[in-house]
Amino acid sequence: MTKVLITGTFDIIHPGHLNLIKQAKELGDFIVAIIARDQNVIKVKGRESYFNEADRVENLKKLGLVDKVILGDVVDPYKMIIQEKPDIIALGYDQQAFVEGLIDLRANSKLHFDIKRLVSFKEDFCKGKNLRKAIDRAQLDEDDKTGFLLLDKESNWTSHDVVAKLRSITKIKQIGHTGTLDPFATGLLICAIGNATKMVGMFDLLPKTYEATIKLGIISDTYDRTGQLKAQNLIELSSIKLKTDVNQLKEILSSFIGKQLQIPPMYSAKKVGGKKLYDLARQGKEIERKPNEIEIYKIEFLGLKDDIFNIKVKCSSGTYIRTLAYDLGQKLGVGAVLWELKRTAIGSFNLEQAIKLDQLTNNNFGQNLIIPLEALKVINQGYLEGFLR
Repeated sequence: MTKVLITGTFDIIHPGHLNLIKQAKELGDFIVAIIARDQNVIKVKGRESYFNEADRVENLKKLGLVDKVILGDVVDPYKMIIQEKPDIIALGYDQQAFVEGLIDLRANSKLHFDIKRLVSFKEDFCKGKNLRKAIDRAQLDEDDKTGFLLLDKESNWTSHDVVAKLRSITKIKQIGHTGTLDPFATGLLICAIGNATKMVGMFDLLPKTYEATIKLGIISDTYDRTGQLKAQNLIELSSIKLKTDVNQLKEILSSFIGKQLQIPPMYSAKKVGGKKLYDLARQGKEIERKPNEIEIYKIEFLGLKDDIFNIKVKCSSGTYIRTLAYDLGQKLGVGAVLWELKRTAIGSFNLEQAIKLDQLTNNNFGQNLIIPLEALKVINQGYLEGFLR
């Protein structure tokens, strides 16, 4: 047995903590977590923790990821380390407290342990201080309108249009969204209100689910029906043949499942050299784009009629369904464009929970908010399911 010890406050648990535990589990098969005592948190960090030490222990135990959770000693920070006799002590990428003392402890005691520095994970948004700003404000101020709105976006609205309309309805300027939807696409758009905007990056960790309609036999410069359409002439493979050869279509669809590199389309909001690709595309320019690593978890075939078929896709954030449609058409040899797109879920946030924009008023939008702490629980569960998959 290899015992790995991790230490920390483990206050508002977020995906950064979960990834730290994941890395620790890759080092050994028995994980011990030492939780900082309340008075030591105040001493080291100059503030109280959001949850008290007893709650922090229970919250970590409930995850079921750690074999043993104990409280540290109030006086001697190394007492529990001596008691546990770990084989490895795994430190967070920015963990500084007591590190020099660990080296001294190893040199001047009978303990034999390695010290491993874990790598950072999404440090741009997995930050406790950002979470505290989002969560403390929402929990402590009853009148504060901080949280997430699940919206059912209609076609012909840009994500920016939706945000602008929300600002008009709520009279709040600090609003953002957790992942854009193309104007012609419909479905779930999650918007953050107030300090909840500090959490939007975490939604990138969740899988997204789409229902897509794809039309065969044509191609488009935008990879969807909004662009310049033209017939595709590659090899002879008619839609009539596809009607009777659904198995071939399913087989090609299954070839897209898994981790892969996907080149973003020119008509996209992705920035290269500080310029949005669609701005360059509208000037008639096409530049080299670096592929993104994406993952398609599942593709469900929903049916084929003439030259149009429907699929349901569960994929990682950053996946372009338009590009999937284009690549699929190339593999089939007949060309294809994305005809309709509806996002039905982001993690376990789903379209059935969403509200139409025209149903919101200044008086009722607060009733539809998901508070940050509840949203974080759902995000943690979604990320947890992902790395246990």
